[in-house]
Amino acid sequence: MPYKKSRFNFTYKQDEDAHVVFNTYSKALVVLSDSEFQQFQEMSFDNPEMVQELVDNRILIEESFDEVGFLSYCHNMTKFSEGSLHLVLATTMDCNFACPYCYENRRKGKMSIEVQDAISRFIQENINHGVQKLDVTWYGGEPLLYPDIVQALATRIRQIADASGCELTMYMVTNGYLFTPELVELIDQIGVVKVQITLDGLKEHHDARRHLRNGNGTFDKIIENLRLFDEYSIRVDVRMNVDNENCGDYIGLQRKLAELDNPNIILYPSPVEDINPDTINEVSDFMSFDDFEKFAGGICKEGDATSAATKVLDDRYCYCQAETENSYVIDELGNCYKCWDQVGRIETCCFNILSPDDKNYPNITKFMSWDPFRDEKCGQCVFLPVCFGGCKFHRMNTDRYDCGFTEESMKNYLEGAFFSD
Repeated sequence: MPYKKSRFNFTYKQDEDAHVVFNTYSKALVVLSDSEFQQFQEMSFDNPEMVQELVDNRILIEESFDEVGFLSYCHNMTKFSEGSLHLVLATTMDCNFACPYCYENRRKGKMSIEVQDAISRFIQENINHGVQKLDVTWYGGEPLLYPDIVQALATRIRQIADASGCELTMYMVTNGYLFTPELVELIDQIGVVKVQITLDGLKEHHDARRHLRNGNGTFDKIIENLRLFDEYSIRVDVRMNVDNENCGDYIGLQRKLAELDNPNIILYPSPVEDINPDTINEVSDFMSFDDFEKFAGGICKEGDATSAATKVLDDRYCYCQAETENSYVIDELGNCYKCWDQVGRIETCCFNILSPDDKNYPNITKFMSWDPFRDEKCGQCVFLPVCFGGCKFHRMNTDRYDCGFTEESMKNYLEGAFFSD
């Protein structure tokens, strides 16, 4: 059977007699000697077993197979699937923190019973129309300002899902300051399986930015609260917001979290971004894309490839849920948005949950209509299966490509994920 090279093979020379071939679609990696790599380049093989290995790993594919077309098909099937529903529920936009770079409108108020009822109806209607998998993320503001709303609405959603045989998974994004033993027990009981908590480095940097409204620091309290998860299987993703000023704290924070001796606590970096058009941010020395890639590559060389490997190896067909049909962020007023970064900004609202049929289609199509496969740059990129055109919010607001990878960063990721001791 005639074969051809996959369009998604990323290769680099590792040393004098070793070439790495990584397929960004199959996520398979092989190491070839100089002679094997020459055979691969020339598509002239001495060993049929080698050919079979490359075929098994989809580094070689059948000559007639349109893998780009198939990837596009999978992308669109995921994008327009009605089998899943992803909801981010911001029960309040209020927050006990006063982070100077916050992009949200931190207005007072909480989600009304009327909006909670409408969310329940919306979920039931979607299940009636074929939704079999439901993801709910509790968000804000700070969701733990009103744990009673989280508990009550989570209970209703659980009852609806269980009665319909719908698979339900719950997450939470919180600043982590308000946790008590009772609240950790509560989120475990309602079925939260993963929590995201943000730190801005070690104590000095963190407290200068992520402080309470009265200016008091929060680092020590959050670290102590992380100990409350010792007896639970809840995964805690600790996101460190990094910029050029605090990035040197990362390894120190990693060591501090390791002292907690909880394998469910995972640290990963995320660049601080200037996306609030209402404020002038004088706090953060923002990283460029190249700055962050260099920083992330350094992390891999230090031996922490967890976040890198996850980013490269996860099996997804869209960059994020914002570009999928059944995915919305709902604020406390019932306004529904496509992206987390839009929450609270009424002008970007797609519809209100109280009148879900009255849609603002221009705001929806900004996320749903762009096709990376028809884009001149993205359509030819070897990283397309792990990027899918990058962040659509950034593309709309900065008119630039939010490329997820460079050749150097991918090389660093792979070295850390597959070859570190």
